[in-house]
Amino acid sequence: NGLASEFGLADMWGMCRLLRIAPVSREMVLNYVSQHSLGLPKSY
Repeated sequence: NGLASEFGLADMWGMCRLLRIAPVSREMVLNYVSQHSLGLPKSY
């Protein structure tokens, strides 16, 4: 289906759901993206 792990959409779906239900700052979103998508170390 469209959320298959081959396309990476399943990971983004979880983050999108989190942003809708939890107040998260822009910096925390950028930290998550850099850690999980770019493979950078934690910055917090």
